[in-house]
Amino acid sequence: MDPFAWMKPATEPEAISSVAVTERPEPQPAPEQAPTFVYNPWKLKELRRLYINLPDGSKVGYLDLATLAAVPESGDTAGLLRQALAGLSPNTQPFTAPVGPAAVEAVPTPAPRASQVVPWLDLSANRPGQLIENLDDTSYKAGVAGEQRTAGVLAGLEREGYRALHSVPLSPRKDIDHLVIGPTGIHAVNTKASSYEVTAKDEAVYADGYRQKWIESIGRDAGLAGEYLARAARMELEVQPLVAVWSTIGVTSSSPYLVAGEDLRAAIAGAPVFPTSWVDVVYNIARRSDTWTANH
Repeated sequence: MDPFAWMKPATEPEAISSVAVTERPEPQPAPEQAPTFVYNPWKLKELRRLYINLPDGSKVGYLDLATLAAVPESGDTAGLLRQALAGLSPNTQPFTAPVGPAAVEAVPTPAPRASQVVPWLDLSANRPGQLIENLDDTSYKAGVAGEQRTAGVLAGLEREGYRALHSVPLSPRKDIDHLVIGPTGIHAVNTKASSYEVTAKDEAVYADGYRQKWIESIGRDAGLAGEYLARAARMELEVQPLVAVWSTIGVTSSSPYLVAGEDLRAAIAGAPVFPTSWVDVVYNIARRSDTWTANH
């Protein structure tokens, strides 16, 4: 008989199992955040489009609401455009748009959330001389007065189908004094006010005997304006440079690029080349601030 039997349990204890250690899962990369898009409905007579940009103003493309054709800004933005269109509604995933005017009603065009909207400003509200009107220097005040006189001449051209914009922001620090769109094309006009006699031949301009680079400057600005407008309108556009000078002494010019302010109307008007519908399309693109700020 075992004298120590009273110390032993009635049954042998089960072996203690080893503690199960749960392996920590490998960290997974955060899912890539879907890009945010800015939707800008646009309508002009029979034309109906939904332009799509990124929040920084980069153009993605547009949807033609008449044919439902998706037109990317470039080959690199085709994928983004598909994402943007698919994000309009669950019914558009994947995007398989029908063709024909009857399908327009099937295209969902809800208003984007306020947080997504990057508003554009209507430049038709800009004033002549707006960029310099608060500067105290006498020369700037004379410049504002000159731009206002030019604006008065351009207002008289409206009866002949011309449209004018003032203080168009070519860059954050520089503007085009006046952009005129009409039957004879597009003109970028730079106004100069001078208390000296001004003479011009070809591109050589002199005021009080000193060489001025007014024509070269407006030539560069007109070239950039043409590029920006053509990119936004998706058509070939050329902007013609012109300097209008208001001089208290007189202006003598044989250059086609510089005229006295009093002769500005005759320099712009002429035999119609472009129809009214073309003028309306270009004007409505030019009046949008994002046509210009997208290139800043």
